[in-house]
Amino acid sequence: MKKRRVIAVSVLIFAGLIGVRDLYMTLEPQHEVNVNGKTLHLGQVYSQHLLSTVVITSNEETLLTVTAPITTIVKQLTTELNNDVNEANKTLSAGEKMQLSTAYFNTNITLHLSTVVTYNTQHYASVSMPLETVAVNYTVNDAVQFNDIIELVQCYQKSTQKIFNNNCDFIN
Repeated sequence: MKKRRVIAVSVLIFAGLIGVRDLYMTLEPQHEVNVNGKTLHLGQVYSQHLLSTVVITSNEETLLTVTAPITTIVKQLTTELNNDVNEANKTLSAGEKMQLSTAYFNTNITLHLSTVVTYNTQHYASVSMPLETVAVNYTVNDAVQFNDIIELVQCYQKSTQKIFNNNCDFIN
């Protein structure tokens, strides 16, 4: 009888320890990220921000750079491209004026897309991690219009947001 009590008490203590560990893991999240091949233990994440950059280059020269939160990158890019069209239209006659939907690059270009997530956490004041990077090359023969670039960035935005939500969103 005494042996059974000792076994029962031991089982209860063991179950209690497992429950305490589960409660601790719930109250103290152990989020981890890999940055430059190192695993960083973030602890509790207080804030997280996604910053995207679109860079368009031609022959090693930067033609356009736009950096904005991922939620507004498409809007910012559209604004910049619109400004470029309006600026070019100042020098064109009425019959030659361009629109955003018809403007295109008449040179080989490379479109660089990248997103970085920055966390403010229990163990780090600020830690940044590359999330997604893409480079797409176009030749002059592709006649890539500005709207094509905007659509590609929209697809990139949605895809990157989905990757973040599925793998790196530690708050929601």
